[in-house]
Amino acid sequence: MNNRGKASEPVTKYRTKRAVILAAGFGMRMVPIGSECPKGLLTVFGEVLIERTIQQLKEAQVEEIYVVVGFMKERFEYLEEKFGVKLIICMDYTTKNNLYSLAAAKEYLENAYIVPCDVYCYKNPFHEFEFHSWYMTGSETTENAYLRVTGGREILILDEECEGNKCIGIAFLTKEVAEKTKKRLEEMTSAGKNSKLFWESAIVTNEVMDIPARVVGPEDAVEINTYSQLREIEYYNPLLQNEVIGIIRRVFNVTYEEIRDITVMKKGLTNRSILFIVKDQKYIMRIPGAEMAGYMDRHLEGRVYDAIRGKGFCDDNVYYDNVKGYKIARFIENSRVCNESDLEEVKECMRIARRFHEMKITADTKQDLYGIIQLLEDMREGQPSEYKDYEETKKHCWAMKGFVDENSTSEYLAHGDLNPDNFLVCFENGQKRIQLIDWEYTGVQDPLTDLAAFIGYRKHDRAWVESVIDAYFCDGCSKKQRLLAYCYIALWALYNSNWCEYKRTLGVELGDFALTTYQYAKEYYKVFEEEYEKYEAERGAQR
Repeated sequence: MNNRGKASEPVTKYRTKRAVILAAGFGMRMVPIGSECPKGLLTVFGEVLIERTIQQLKEAQVEEIYVVVGFMKERFEYLEEKFGVKLIICMDYTTKNNLYSLAAAKEYLENAYIVPCDVYCYKNPFHEFEFHSWYMTGSETTENAYLRVTGGREILILDEECEGNKCIGIAFLTKEVAEKTKKRLEEMTSAGKNSKLFWESAIVTNEVMDIPARVVGPEDAVEINTYSQLREIEYYNPLLQNEVIGIIRRVFNVTYEEIRDITVMKKGLTNRSILFIVKDQKYIMRIPGAEMAGYMDRHLEGRVYDAIRGKGFCDDNVYYDNVKGYKIARFIENSRVCNESDLEEVKECMRIARRFHEMKITADTKQDLYGIIQLLEDMREGQPSEYKDYEETKKHCWAMKGFVDENSTSEYLAHGDLNPDNFLVCFENGQKRIQLIDWEYTGVQDPLTDLAAFIGYRKHDRAWVESVIDAYFCDGCSKKQRLLAYCYIALWALYNSNWCEYKRTLGVELGDFALTTYQYAKEYYKVFEEEYEKYEAERGAQR
């Protein structure tokens, strides 16, 4: 009896205990698929990705399975009843990378598999017993790699993307490695640090992974992280033939096969954008966020594009859908956003803004910042502001309303989101030109709201703010105009702060932007009050 007990100890020691599946992310690189469906729930070869992974784990006698969820977390709820897994919610998925997803499951890493939800394993990679830690990579090499495997199975982390091994990303951690990884996760995520890092950073020392590689071939497992990768492994997957691809085919009169090199640009605050090539020309397509349906006036945006067509504000659209907001334009290779620290470039941007405002384009519906702020508050359905002094801040901003109503001019269209990132500085044929892009927030309101949007997008000191006001009013700014600009800076900031708070109720965190906008609201209602007091004192002295 005792001998049998001793003989079983090594077996018990190496038995796989559990698995943690990481499925919290947006899957943004899967656009134009992933905006409506978490990538773990994509169907590949007739099977749901995450279901196939769970079934393979169970075949290897791994029954204790945790799924870390975030984006569209409700879609994963059925897995608990169907497979007996447990969901762990990562609240940081909107602003932080999957280092935080693994940190949410740090108590369950001992003798455990860590599995990305976007891996399709042709062969079951899991076993009832594992004898050492490992990290799975592909035997194939790629030019856009961030790791390289040596002949001794050591994994080197590359400083920048270059030729190296394809990443698969499944790992197994023994008890010893798990304990070390847990401590590192706690250290690395304390106080919200390292928000952009992947979980693998917790098992890297001096640019070398702490665990060896398990190298597999393309016939064993593949990562499906992008639309193009899914297209490579299952060319006629029904998911690939979606509305976005259908639009591109119709607009350019091309076949599915003629749409090449689909890649995803960085996700914006409300939309996603993809790049693609058709007939050797690169284009960019805006895919509106689902949460913006019904919020934007797409017909009005289309009217603006018609009004500015051929006037040099931006390239004319190749395609625009005035119902859903899809938009296709030529992609400009050598371009960047406005350099806010370059005052001469800021002046150029302000001249473009003034030229648009002086077109005096009219529309039926007016936009009122006070009304929009109140609407966003109401949309929180009674949930109070996160800021303890919000009511005091709002009180001061509402106290400016009399001055705003008396002095504002709201008869013509303003851009509505005239932030520095929407000024595209282009260099073509040796010439520099600046375009004003992204007109979806266009509406009838005081043009000084555009000035406020430019100023309030990122934190700057007072001297910079005054220089931007002077750049807009190149022929001189009256004291009343400057006071009105201060009002709108505060109001615009309070509007953005409320928008961030509303997004938070939907589970979307916007990080530093949310805090910066609220601080701007407080700072500039105070600036207005101080300067208005001086203004009134001067007027009294003149009487």
